Amino acid sequence: ILFLTGCATKSPITMQNRLKMVSLPDIDLHSVVSGSGEDLLLLHGFGSSSSSFRYITPSLSKKFKVTALDLKGFGKSPKPDDGNYSVYDQYLLVKRYILKNDIKNPRIIGHSIGGGVAMLLALDPDIGVKKMVLLDTPAYKQDLPKLLRYANIPVFGKLGFYLLGSHYEVMEGYRYAFYDDSKIPKEMVDELASDLSSKNGKYAFLEANRELIPDDIEKLVKRYKEITTPTLIIWGYEDVVIRRSRAYKLHRDLLNSTLKFIYHCGHLPQEEKPKKTLKLLESFL
Repeated sequence: ILFLTGCATKSPITMQNRLKMVSLPDIDLHSVVSGSGEDLLLLHGFGSSSSSFRYITPSLSKKFKVTALDLKGFGKSPKPDDGNYSVYDQYLLVKRYILKNDIKNPRIIGHSIGGGVAMLLALDPDIGVKKMVLLDTPAYKQDLPKLLRYANIPVFGKLGFYLLGSHYEVMEGYRYAFYDDSKIPKEMVDELASDLSSKNGKYAFLEANRELIPDDIEKLVKRYKEITTPTLIIWGYEDVVIRRSRAYKLHRDLLNSTLKFIYHCGHLPQEEKPKKTLKLLESFL
């Protein structure tokens, strides 16, 4: 068992491979819809859920029809053991949701990996993204944070992740992501720990972690200049998950973008600095 688990190979995580799928699995993403008006889609980050936007959704829903999605494997969305948890798989499912629900020319706010999904949607002429906001979005090849690297270690890393308590794991993630630990929301830690403890919760987390960086990332980066959607890039100035040097690079590669930093803030501006984040969002949207 140790030999098979440690030496198992995986198919390349590329857009070409994932788009070859004849049909998507029968998965309906969980959504929370509020407000009315033009469509605004919210896509959360890795290991989180639609609740990540809870501080800013009430204000946004006064002007827009806001749809906050739980990505596959997170929140209340299905967590199947099919191994398909890459950004491309998430993009295909979100696209299907948009088309199925007749969402036209949406504005999209994407945090972290949700921003990666948003960029793929912006490259898709079928979606016609009107405006895009990227919050601390991973867009280039980089080393994963230490906690996520450990979880990817064959056998022992995964075993350790299963044995550790979900509440501890979520709290450690927040401590790493936040600049000011005193602002970590206890109710969000409890909710995400419950999600992680649910059936297939840790499996989905580990699969998504394993597929965080696509194998064809360099090819994808070359396409960023094709994105003409007006884009606002918001970054926590003290983010240690994705350093601000990547924010400058993304701003250069997205030709129709504006870059704004939020100071004394880490990787989760919509949770750590919601008022400042909301002010920037409302001005741009």
